[in-house]
Order: sequence, then C-alpha cells, then structure tokens
Amino acid sequence: PNADENFTRILDEVTLIDVNNDGTNVIDAEDPELHRYPIAYVSEPGEWSPTQQEIDNLSDYLFKGGFLILDDFRSDYEWRTVEEIFRMIAPGHRFRVLNIDEPIFDSFFDIATLDMIPPTFQQFVPVFLGLHENNDPTARLMVIANFNNDIGDYWEYSDRGYVPIELSNEAYKFGVNYVIYAMNR
Repeated sequence: PNADENFTRILDEVTLIDVNNDGTNVIDAEDPELHRYPIAYVSEPGEWSPTQQEIDNLSDYLFKGGFLILDDFRSDYEWRTVEEIFRMIAPGHRFRVLNIDEPIFDSFFDIATLDMIPPTFQQFVPVFLGLHENNDPTARLMVIANFNNDIGDYWEYSDRGYVPIELSNEAYKFGVNYVIYAMNR
C-alpha cells in the first residue's frame, strides 16, 4: 500500500485531479466493480493465471475504454506469460515496443528518455511496451507494460531513502503521465 499512497499523494499535489487519499482499492479482475475505474494497475502479471471470467471482464474493460498498467515483471518466461494472457484478452492485438515520441510520454511531464535503471534486478534492461486499440499505433493505448522494471518500487520506497530521489522522481513522472493520458484518451 505504500506505493499506492505515495503515488496518489504526488498525483494530488501536481495535478488538479480530485484524488481519493483515504486508501486504495484492490479489485479482483473478474469483479464488475472494475468498470467504475478508468485505470487499473497490475503488479507481477508474469505470475498470473487468470480465469476465463477474469479474461472476459478485462477484455470488456479495455475495449470499453479502460486503461491497464502492467508493472513489476521481468524475464523471457514472464513476458511469454503476459503475451499468452493478452492473446486471450485482446485477440488479434499484439504488444509493440514504445518509443519516446508516444503521446503518453509527454501527456503531462515531458519524459526525456526511456532509459531507466530498474530498482531491482538491474541485469535486465527496461522496455516499455504498449497494446493499442485495433492494433493501430495511432489509436488509443489500452495497456502499457513496464517490462523488466518495477516503477511501483520507486514509488513504494521513495520516502525511505532506499532509492535515489532522482530515480523516484522520474518514476512518479511516468505514473502521472499514465494517469493523465488515460483520463484524456
């Protein structure tokens, strides 16, 4: 919960979004309540084995305008798991590597580079991947995957001195951009 609380506090301070700072919601992927929220965050999707009900609900959520952030996963095995899951959630859609020119990277803060040092497992090189509506890179981004990275760890430990403040600040910029992008597309 520290990552959620720290991130919502930053989001509240730097934007005009009316943020609920009274706690965060953990919602199961099959819960219809998910549709009440424009943005959902999934940690460790490479370890996930969704049920058919979760697949159906997430598919409906995404194609009705929901935005999903995938974070905290790494390795070829975990990437293959995520790809398999999304072949079921969004048939015919494929992830593609995102570059710095994507609208999501300047939706609020102007992100200067996608070269990021992961907070843990530093042998992996972070890659940002996206799943676009209708598999069209000019269409709405439905899912962003922070592969080989864990932006949430930067949020979680930003107030404890475990990670350099410059890196935490960059991670917050990514998160704020994700929210602003999702709320405006």
